[in-house]
Formats: sequence, C-alpha cells, structure tokens
Amino acid sequence: MKKINENTILLDNEEQWYEDHCNEFVDAPKDMRLQLIKAAEKTQNKTERMNIRMSKKDMDNLKALAFQEGMPYQTLVSSVLHKYASGLLVDINKAKKILKLEVNT
Repeated sequence: MKKINENTILLDNEEQWYEDHCNEFVDAPKDMRLQLIKAAEKTQNKTERMNIRMSKKDMDNLKALAFQEGMPYQTLVSSVLHKYASGLLVDINKAKKILKLEVNT
C-alpha cells in the first residue's frame, strides 16, 4: 500500500475547519452510534450494472411513467426489478380477483 504524504494534501475550507476543531468533538451516545453504523453498512451494499435490450415503445413508456413519478427512468426500472426479485411486485389482476373473493365471502 502506498504511503500518503500528509504535507501534500490540500483541504478545502470545510475540511480544514474539521481538521482544526477535531479535538472539540465528543463521542455520540452508544445507541446513536449503532444506528449510524447500521446506516453506513446499508450504504456499502454493492450495486451491479446491467445492460438490457427492449423495444423502443417499452423504453418510451418507461420514460413517460418515470416522468409522471418524478424520477429518472433508471430508478423506476431498478425499483420495479427490486420489487419483483423480492416477491413484492403485485399482479393487479390477481389482486382484484382476491379482493373480489374476500368481499363476496
């Protein structure tokens, strides 16, 4: 591993402020530390890239739906795939049948 020469590191104003005041900070309470550690662990989840081919019509529809939801189309596609892979994506026709069965019984 290459050794870093601390004398050659340039800090911006905010970084320099933290460097100058680091001795003034106190430890966070234990429960807060545990929450922060869990949050940091979640952000470390690796993501993978996927290339997919689809019809122009499907891509245009995805982009239109994403626009309506106010999000990038990649985010929408990722969300739908996550729900499907997690077993959380619901078939609306099956849901309607189940709801009709529950209402009629």
